Amino acid sequence: MKDFAENWMLTTECSWRWLCGVTVLAWAGLLTFGPAGWRLVGGLAFVLGLTVMGWLDSRTGFLPDRGNLVLALLALLFLALGATVPFADAVLGCLLGGFLLLSIRWLSHGGLGLGDVKYVMVLGLWLGWQSLLVALLTAFAVGAFAACCLIAAGRASRRQCLPFGPFLSLGGYVGYVKGVELWQAYQSCF
Repeated sequence: MKDFAENWMLTTECSWRWLCGVTVLAWAGLLTFGPAGWRLVGGLAFVLGLTVMGWLDSRTGFLPDRGNLVLALLALLFLALGATVPFADAVLGCLLGGFLLLSIRWLSHGGLGLGDVKYVMVLGLWLGWQSLLVALLTAFAVGAFAACCLIAAGRASRRQCLPFGPFLSLGGYVGYVKGVELWQAYQSCF
């Protein structure tokens, strides 16, 4: 990734302790507000994958294909167990996420990496299309806010690239824990 903002947010302070701490906090939130049964087991695995992928992207600026593959295989396993969303919603989420981010990548002339596109497709498998839209809205809103804060603080410039994976991971977490409720709340407004 060219012009990667190396001093953004937690990049220099990231460590295994940070990764473990975030994972434990996310698991606690999942246990408190999340589902039960196989969906909870799937959620624990999903949250671990989200934190690792977000951490790797914040450290390197890349979302590895191996991580996406492992998360996709786990998504298919939990889909087969009936622990996540209906299969049609998962496929639609995968295709919709890929189409949306590939379109953004094309319109931004490569400003978004292919790893992000693949990662969102995997998130779509886990979340389904409705919760994926919640996840993407969360990721873009928090990412834009963080970028504005970093630019205002002088820690990044408008030309620097920020890793988007941590924001996608946060959005994926919100989508898994409260995506359906947030989508229904949105629909009730109309």
